[in-house]
Amino acid sequence: MAIYTFPTQAELMLIAQDKTPRLTADRPAFQLLPIRETRASLIRWDQRDNFTGLQGARGLNGDPTRVKRLGAKTYQMEPGVYGEFERIDEYELTTRRAYGTWNQPIAVDDLVMEAQDHLLGRRLDRIEYIIWTLLVYGTFSVATPYGPVVHTDAYTTQTFTAGVTWATQVTATPLANFRAIQLLGRGRSANFGGQATAYMNRTTFNQMIANNNQQDLAGRRTAGLATVLSPNDLNMVLANEDLPRIVIYDEGYLDESGTFQLFIPNNKVVVIGKRPQGQTIGEYLMTFNANNPSGAPGPYMKVINRGEETVPISIEVHDGHSGGPALYFPGSIVVMSV
Repeated sequence: MAIYTFPTQAELMLIAQDKTPRLTADRPAFQLLPIRETRASLIRWDQRDNFTGLQGARGLNGDPTRVKRLGAKTYQMEPGVYGEFERIDEYELTTRRAYGTWNQPIAVDDLVMEAQDHLLGRRLDRIEYIIWTLLVYGTFSVATPYGPVVHTDAYTTQTFTAGVTWATQVTATPLANFRAIQLLGRGRSANFGGQATAYMNRTTFNQMIANNNQQDLAGRRTAGLATVLSPNDLNMVLANEDLPRIVIYDEGYLDESGTFQLFIPNNKVVVIGKRPQGQTIGEYLMTFNANNPSGAPGPYMKVINRGEETVPISIEVHDGHSGGPALYFPGSIVVMSV
């Protein structure tokens, strides 16, 4: 019987821990809602109520008035349960065995690592898809391949619709739109001015930079009275007017049909306000997973040799996780339709 060698579950997890930071470094979704493991079976968090009112007058010899204790609201959601595997089949395993050998170890490490790269990429794409869908639409839904929705949630985020679409370049007013966004931070402990960040895809950016309205963006000039032509020029103008910094994010994923799907759709701008102490607006929480040793939280990865159990022989590489997004400060988000 052939002996196949491949990474253990512990080795796979260590390798993934090294790969994940590099794969997420340039993806802003993972900075907006960083991944964190929580030792719980449910996603649950408490949110303190806002400070309200003004200190009451007492007067000389007067009794102070009692102030009601600050309350809190508890939020809870069921985590989504995700998982899939890739099979290394009999043909690949057969052609790996050298002719004239018997009971010699046959390394399939490269096939296992290739499968892990594929599955890890799909996992990160799924999480990023959930985060951007939630930020853009205030809700997300994930169905199984067979149809039923098994993971969904919604939050109340702020929205703003431009009076004139940015594609109407002669009369569009992107700067005025951003100035209107500034005002939406009132009472929400969020700064939508120069400390905020506005995420958009390149199509939306191209419409903005092509603005011809002399009463708005087209009338602004950079150093030496030069016109605004580049992202750096635009951000310089926005900074001078205390408006959000633009970040172009044009990434997405290939769906099962091979069609490229953008994470941020055309004509949508996701503005993330700055919290007073720089807090992140939320997290993507990974919960307990019974497929991990001791049911530890976080993703699971396994390699299963089916050679002693089934015919034809196969080796399965598994990857999955249980978790979901916790949005602590939905009021720090404004989605512009432009």
